[in-house]
Amino acid sequence: MKAVITILVFASLAGASLTLENPLNLWLYHSEATGDLLSGEFLDQHTVSFEPGSRTMWLWQLIQDESATPSTSDETIFASRTTIASAIEQNSDDMISSGGVQFEIFSRPLNWLTISERTSLWTGSDGNPPSAFSAFHYGLEHGRHLYVDWGFVQAETGPLQVALGRIPVRWGPGRFTQLLVSGEAPSMDMIKIDLDLGDKVNFTGFTATISSDSSTWLSAHRLDIKPYEKLRIGLSESILYTAGGIDLAYANVFIPWYPVQWNERVDDNAFMCVDATWQPQSGIALYSEFLIDDIQYENVNDVPNKLGYTFGIDYFHPQEGFGAVVEYTAIQRYVYSQRKINNFYMHDSRIIGSQLGPDSDRITGALSYAGFRGITAQLKGSYTRHGEGNVYEGWPDSVQAGGAFPSGTVENSSEVSLDLGWYPRNWLEVRTEGGISFTENADNMINVETDDSWISLELLVHTKLK
Repeated sequence: MKAVITILVFASLAGASLTLENPLNLWLYHSEATGDLLSGEFLDQHTVSFEPGSRTMWLWQLIQDESATPSTSDETIFASRTTIASAIEQNSDDMISSGGVQFEIFSRPLNWLTISERTSLWTGSDGNPPSAFSAFHYGLEHGRHLYVDWGFVQAETGPLQVALGRIPVRWGPGRFTQLLVSGEAPSMDMIKIDLDLGDKVNFTGFTATISSDSSTWLSAHRLDIKPYEKLRIGLSESILYTAGGIDLAYANVFIPWYPVQWNERVDDNAFMCVDATWQPQSGIALYSEFLIDDIQYENVNDVPNKLGYTFGIDYFHPQEGFGAVVEYTAIQRYVYSQRKINNFYMHDSRIIGSQLGPDSDRITGALSYAGFRGITAQLKGSYTRHGEGNVYEGWPDSVQAGGAFPSGTVENSSEVSLDLGWYPRNWLEVRTEGGISFTENADNMINVETDDSWISLELLVHTKLK
């Protein structure tokens, strides 16, 4: 007989759940191979099944503790969490140090109303934060590293949730990258709705400001469907546009935007995406994502398509604590670009979709183990190809289909890394990583080779107040 533990993790209650950058999310992805399928909008309520005596029972309890929201009562609820991080890294060139503090608050003044916020203050000798602080807003001015990572208010009534504020979002099943909304770009200021239409259908939509200086906006919506227990299909659409204010047609998350853009607007940057996860048998999850930036169904000028796709397989043995993933992603040239610079699919100088970027592909394999109490391990290797194209080249009128993929002089990079996590107490985390990488045709220059090696140590201390 199997025992079942329920892990409550709500992305919309980010201040009291696993954050998007938390490495424990890897194990929630692994759990899709044996438990319920995750929501396409990471993450939703989830169950994990395992047999008594499982080596990973400690891990699920840790995840449950870190993602649990404060208990509901008739009184006002307030909770806070402070994380102090300190990290050092020795690479091929020099020693790098960084450190900082995060302060989160969570409040439920009414049983239908919640408030969540996190601020970060950090410093780094190379201008970068500890890994636990990514991927939020990075300032343009040297030394200014005080940020509001997220902050929003959310109201819930029955199947409907409405949130307003700065909210972290990630869509899609990719373990190492996502194509439409990756979560590797900073949180966006938005109004967001979630509508739970039962066990088989869930709807999400939002409209966000991308750049107030250029009046750039992003609207996106997705429909998650479970035709049966072991299959989830996600249908998504997003559109990035420049306007003097919110376009009410695009702010209407309940209508399809492609015909609006095609027939009623000009040069808005529209995307469509399909993703799916399937558990053909216990222990294995197959997943994929297909992105359409532009497809030439009436191609009279030999213009190329702009497509991206991901395929992956995830294996997990929960009783022994062993997991494995193989994932391949390819993104064609000119994806995320557009004729108008303001309509590049970017936020805070980072691609809203995959950070792999256009004109590139990557295969990644990882072995994970959590069979020793308090210790997680991941051995990961990847091979990446980058062509000469990038998101900043736009979408020239003269572009023609054909040619090699990736294009021009191709940069080829190989990387191997080992990540270890140690959780001796519920308030203490120790993370260490070591790796090596080798690059041919670095920066797309013929016969230019580079190599790197690194080892890092990061310490995180958590304090909670409820």
